[in-house]
Amino acid sequence: MDLQDLLLGMYFVEVTIELELFLFFILGWRREEREKKRDIASILGLYFLLLAIGRIILIIHDFHLFADPLAPFYWLAGMGVSLLGMISFIVLAEKIIPKNTHYFFTILSCLTLLSIFFVDLQTAKNILYLMLPLLFLIGFVFLGYLIRRTAGSVRYNFTLVFIGQFIIGVGHGFNTDWISGWFLGVLAFNIKPIGLSLIIGGLIFMALAFWRLPSFSEIEWHNKMLSLYVITEEHGLCCLYYPFQQEMERRMAPQLISGGVSGILTLVKEMTSSKMHLKEIDHEDIKILFEYGLYSTTVLLVEEDLQVYHYKLRQFVEEFETQFKENLIKWSSEISIFQPALDIVGRIFEQKPEKLEPSTNEATSNDMT
Repeated sequence: MDLQDLLLGMYFVEVTIELELFLFFILGWRREEREKKRDIASILGLYFLLLAIGRIILIIHDFHLFADPLAPFYWLAGMGVSLLGMISFIVLAEKIIPKNTHYFFTILSCLTLLSIFFVDLQTAKNILYLMLPLLFLIGFVFLGYLIRRTAGSVRYNFTLVFIGQFIIGVGHGFNTDWISGWFLGVLAFNIKPIGLSLIIGGLIFMALAFWRLPSFSEIEWHNKMLSLYVITEEHGLCCLYYPFQQEMERRMAPQLISGGVSGILTLVKEMTSSKMHLKEIDHEDIKILFEYGLYSTTVLLVEEDLQVYHYKLRQFVEEFETQFKENLIKWSSEISIFQPALDIVGRIFEQKPEKLEPSTNEATSNDMT
C-alpha cells in the first residue's frame, strides 16, 4: 500500500466517524433530548455533517479526481463548508456562554468565510491558516466553560471532549501546508498520516464522551433548581430554607413543606419496611430529590433530575453536617445559628452573593413561632 492509498483510507475513516456523530445527534439522541434540547443536538449534528461534507470535497481536490482547472474551486468549497461547520459551533458557544459578545466571533468568522472567495488562492489559504487557531481557541474556551459549569461524571465527559478537540486541533495544524510543507521540505518527511491519526483519535475521544453524556440539560442545571430545604432528623423541622427562584418565596411556608415531606418519608418507610432511603419523587414537571446525613435530610426541588444535583447534594450534606454537627445534636429550634450555611449553599450551588440574603431564613423562623 502506497502513501496515497493510506491517506485516502484515513480520510474515509475520518468522514465515517463524523457522519456517525451527525446521525447520533440528529437521529440517535435520547428521546428527551429531542424534545427539550433539540437546538444543541441539532447544531452539533450540523457541525459534524458540514465537517464530513467539507472533507469529501477536499478529497476530490487532494486526489485530483477532476480536471486540474477545477482544483482551486474544490479547495475553496471544501474549506468553506468546513469553516461553515465551525461557525455553527461558534454560534452554539456564544449562545450558551453568558457573555454579551453580540455574536462578535460568529460575525468575524462569517466575514472570514466571505473574504476567501474574493482573493487569490494563496492569500485565501493564509487567511484560513491564521483564522483556524482563533476558531479552535473559542472552542477550547467554550468547552472549558462547560467543564467548570458541570460536576462529577458529566465534567469528566466534557473533559474528554476538550482533550479530543485539542488533539483534533493539533492534527489539523500538522496537515496545514505551512507545517506539512516544512516537514516535507526540510526533513523530507510526510507528516500528514500523523496529523490524520490525531484527527481520527480526537474524533473517537469526542464520540465516546458524547455517548456517555446523559443529557445536555446538565449544562443548564443552574436554571432548573427551585428550592432547598434542610430538615432535622430528630425533630423533622426545617432548619434551613433557600429559594433558587423568586416565585418559590410566595409558595407554601417551609415548615409546612418540611412537615409534609417528613410525613411522606415516614409513610413510605412504614409501607415498604425497607431500610433503603427514598431518593426521588417524580411529580411530572417537578422532581423532589433527597440526600440523607446522620442528623439531617436535605431536599432539593428541581424541574429535571440531573446527575449534577445528586453530586452537589452529597457534597452539601457532607459540608453542612461537618460544620453544624454540634448544632444539630443540641438544637434548640433556633434558626439563626444555621445562617452561615447560606455560604455553603452559595459555593456549592453557585449562587451569586447578592441572592444569599438573611430574609430567606427569616420566613422559616417566623413559621416556627
